[in-house]
Amino acid sequence: MKRIFTLAAFAILGTTLLSNLDKKKSEKVAATDEYKVIKVDGTIIFQTTKENMKIGDIFISGTGLDFSTPDSRAAVISKLKGRYVLSSAEKGQTKILPAANNISSRAGALINIIDLQNHFSGRYLVIDKAALEIGEEAFPQNDDAFFYLAYYHNDEQIRKKLSHEGNSVILDKDEIFMIDERPIEVSEKEMTLFYRNGGSSSKISTFTPVFPDTEELKLEIEIILEEFSDKDNPTKIKEITAYLNEFYGKPQEDNLNGWLEKEFQITE
Repeated sequence: MKRIFTLAAFAILGTTLLSNLDKKKSEKVAATDEYKVIKVDGTIIFQTTKENMKIGDIFISGTGLDFSTPDSRAAVISKLKGRYVLSSAEKGQTKILPAANNISSRAGALINIIDLQNHFSGRYLVIDKAALEIGEEAFPQNDDAFFYLAYYHNDEQIRKKLSHEGNSVILDKDEIFMIDERPIEVSEKEMTLFYRNGGSSSKISTFTPVFPDTEELKLEIEIILEEFSDKDNPTKIKEITAYLNEFYGKPQEDNLNGWLEKEFQITE
């Protein structure tokens, strides 16, 4: 009889251990497939609840999603797996792809026209205001020599002279999106950068400056920092830079680092 009770006790203990192991394994699998939403471009709807996906939501791999347009996408992050992008696939499926890992525009002076053309290209992120050092020998800046942007607003071409501090040109959304001393809506517009000197203007390049809503941006960065709380600052900055590059535009290193230090006390 004693032997029977002993065997039964071992059986119960074994079953309990296996149950706990299975539970931990299931929890680990669930955590591996769980992502927090950083940002949504377009509209993505959870099929079961019919609610729009939004920042801070939890997405679990396999959850049915409806994408309102083919280019709708979402940035998501997992503490265990890193950052991913959700997008629409064929037959109503969802693609979960590793996020891009691009780098920012370099810091330091822009010495010549090639530097300027390479720098001001594509979608270019500016957080509030950026000061960019320009080579003084090639591009002096004073009352008669300066940079300006040209863009269209309501079918009218607008030319905006850019301020400067010493020989650093200033990209300030409050100045750029001001017409006849009245602010206009901040939006993504293709703009062309010119340099004027001696009464003649030279085209530098055409690009699209992106000025994000900084309050929304802070919420998105907070999610990345929360999920990467155990990482060092260089890793955090690299991940934030890559995210901004993919979902907003190419960030300028000094502009981004200054903002991160001010808002989150993060420095390399």
